[in-house]
Amino acid sequence: HQQGQEPDASQGPKTTMASLLRASRQLPTIHMRALIPSLASHRREFSAVSSARSRSRNADRLIRATRKWLEDVVIGQRLCPFAPPVLSEPHKLRIVASNASNEDVLVEELTAEAGLIVGKLGECEATGSSDRRRRPETTLLVLDTALFPEMSTFRTLVQASWRLQSDSIHARGFESDLQIVLFHPEATHNTYAAHAGEEDAGDFTIRSPYPTIHLLREVDVMSAVKSGYKDLEGLPGRNRTRLREEGVEVCRERLDACQKT
Repeated sequence: HQQGQEPDASQGPKTTMASLLRASRQLPTIHMRALIPSLASHRREFSAVSSARSRSRNADRLIRATRKWLEDVVIGQRLCPFAPPVLSEPHKLRIVASNASNEDVLVEELTAEAGLIVGKLGECEATGSSDRRRRPETTLLVLDTALFPEMSTFRTLVQASWRLQSDSIHARGFESDLQIVLFHPEATHNTYAAHAGEEDAGDFTIRSPYPTIHLLREVDVMSAVKSGYKDLEGLPGRNRTRLREEGVEVCRERLDACQKT
């Protein structure tokens, strides 16, 4: 500055304040941009954990309902005289909640479960275990219709069972080892008959809380046949007759109660 002339205070401070103001406006933007990837990552992690917990809760719900159905309906109503010994020994019975949302995944799941029973795939092979006593003797694969809504109808499950029989049983060489038995909340003995008239309480002999695929060993079927159980062939008919005497309402309430555990 020239001597005797005071500096122009209007230039410096205004320039400094403007620079600071511009910088302060940029700071939040810079920080938020840096945080966006981190926040997105946390959201994905939270979503994955939440989804896993939800699947676990659903699986527990399906398994509890199925076990209660076995206890209160299958055994409680004496529908199968060979069920109590299997249920009383935990390693003999395997109840699995399916994660399938399509037939391809369902085939993979059933193939693995079939191999586990026979001893050619699954946990026995993975652990190197050859102890036949620890293998499951029978498996119930329970489908979640929230994941696989097509299985809400019994007819669709029956149609899917043709592929399951072909790809999971016959293609693996298990046809002499295993059978597939189906249960469903809407199961009927006359699957393809025209739905006319009143609901038949006798159909509750093959109804379960959720769509269920039962893997049954052929050796156990033959053992039951040779067991000497009186009039085994007439058992399904007697079961239907007894449930018809109880009526549809009683049978439905009993089945619905299995889902309220």
